[in-house]
Amino acid sequence: MRRGPGTTRWHERIPPGTLAALTVLVVLLATGGRYGLHGDELYFRMLPLRWWYEDQPPLTVALTQLMTQFGEAGWVQRVPAALAAAAGALLAGAFPRVQGFDRRVQSVAAWAHATTVYPLIMGHVLLTATLDLLAWQAVVLMVVAADRGRPQALLPAGILVGLACWNKLLILPLAGVLVVSLLLVRRDLLRTRPALLGALAAALIGGPQLLAQALHGWPMREVSADLVASSGDLNRLLVLPLLVVFVGPPLLLVWLRGLRWSEAGTGLLGLLAPAMAVLVVFTLLGPAQPYYPVGLALCALALGWGPAREAGSRIWRRAPAVVAANAVVAALLVLPLVPLGSPAFSVVAAVNPTLRDQASWPAYVDQVQRARGGDGVGVVTDGYALAGAIAHEGEGRSAPIPIASGHNALWELGPPGTPEVLLVGERSTGLSGHFAHCTDAGTLEAASSDPFGVAGSPMLRCRGPIGGWDAVWPAFRHLGG
Repeated sequence: MRRGPGTTRWHERIPPGTLAALTVLVVLLATGGRYGLHGDELYFRMLPLRWWYEDQPPLTVALTQLMTQFGEAGWVQRVPAALAAAAGALLAGAFPRVQGFDRRVQSVAAWAHATTVYPLIMGHVLLTATLDLLAWQAVVLMVVAADRGRPQALLPAGILVGLACWNKLLILPLAGVLVVSLLLVRRDLLRTRPALLGALAAALIGGPQLLAQALHGWPMREVSADLVASSGDLNRLLVLPLLVVFVGPPLLLVWLRGLRWSEAGTGLLGLLAPAMAVLVVFTLLGPAQPYYPVGLALCALALGWGPAREAGSRIWRRAPAVVAANAVVAALLVLPLVPLGSPAFSVVAAVNPTLRDQASWPAYVDQVQRARGGDGVGVVTDGYALAGAIAHEGEGRSAPIPIASGHNALWELGPPGTPEVLLVGERSTGLSGHFAHCTDAGTLEAASSDPFGVAGSPMLRCRGPIGGWDAVWPAFRHLGG
């Protein structure tokens, strides 16, 4: 039967990125249960539901707690991450559509995004950066739509910024650099009613999280300062290399084209180029993680496929092969595919520490259990990751291990309350002077992986907190990464 005028086939009404989204969703769910939970995921499970935490907003914690109601399996907890990755593929396909390019360009953009390193990492584990990446895509897409003649899109952009503040405050630097770009490229958009309403919406919705930080002395600044003190110089060296690796070396020229793109036709000063320049400088100079600019580079990647096709570039002509090759490498680096303890795992974990930080937690928890020496002995760890692992492994035990940590939001949960305690880690064992008596309990021996660098942590078995736990516990508090 021939189609009548104005009719479309059913598959043409489905977004071109749908197949890419479904594929990445299935792959992430199928591999989500291997190795184990990431240290951050274990930490989120341990936190009680609150509207504010010292080291982060609450949305990812709330999602984690919600998913534990549906099952204890690791892949269940990661369902929101896989869904976010699938949604990210759809949003990537929407960039060329807003630019006015056809379904083939939209499909390539969706596949390229879904199968690159950073989106796969964020889709495999449920971290605060997982939802943050999706929020960045959505906000930048709204700004692109405004540049294409739909200034009303700036209102939902502001609403999204405000909502994203309840997950990660990193959305605010993105909003700031986008304003810089608009000032240089499309200043007229900032004077529109939707822009003003969007700014007001962002302030009203996201304001409570900023206000809470301000009223508590900006504890997140202390967390960032600790990260800079421990690895700031290395982070700065990694900013530009990670931009290339996390987006994909074969796709470099595509996202550079995306940075230069603008509806206004401003040549080298594209819509996202000033934003990227400012964001890279912010990351190099400020208390930042090296992956911060990657979200913006991925938006530029989605924007770059249309110009690449218009230019008849070689990478466009070979797009399926290039995207497929990049996908294979990304999957090997990101997904838990190689056997634990194998030489291949050592190589992959060195390149992608998130895999290292998921593996071998039960082995370390077993060592802690043996070092305790009795069920009445509590545990205090330096880091939230090991504390979360001990709490998680103890959920199925008849006598869960009394566990505490002074790290970040866990300090507010208080000490283990037992008269005898196992201190784990250099910071905790360094506070042995607060106890009446301590004896050596060995060190954590390396397993097939070393998540969060816990291998080699010293252990002391101590009793009699001098003055009681109320007097001792403040010394254990510390904020950091």
